[in-house]
Amino acid sequence: MIVPDWLVGIMDKETELRLGIQSMLSQYDHYFTRAPHTRYWLVVVDNHFEDCYSFFIYMQRFKAKLIKSYEIACFKRDKGQYEHFLSSLKQHSNLNIEYRNTRHLIHPDSDILEDLIHGHNRL
Repeated sequence: MIVPDWLVGIMDKETELRLGIQSMLSQYDHYFTRAPHTRYWLVVVDNHFEDCYSFFIYMQRFKAKLIKSYEIACFKRDKGQYEHFLSSLKQHSNLNIEYRNTRHLIHPDSDILEDLIHGHNRL
């Protein structure tokens, strides 16, 4: 959630947390359209490179290769805030949640030279 500089000193932590969660759930409701023949799931990323937690909603139409993702929340790495956001999301949603951590990235067995789904061609 982006808060104007002039408002930062005025809002207390509880209000900031409440508004952040409210914004996340609003984004969730916007992207979770319950479209027919579409699979939805949530991804929570502990991003050590940018020192933040990110929450995404993913969607994929059945028989389609393309997967779409939308960030519904991003905030500085704070374990307490993370637990509040995650708890609120679990109460609001029954979607499966996949957890990812950038400290444990997996390199494929070989470099990918051609992946037409994601637009990578041989050079």
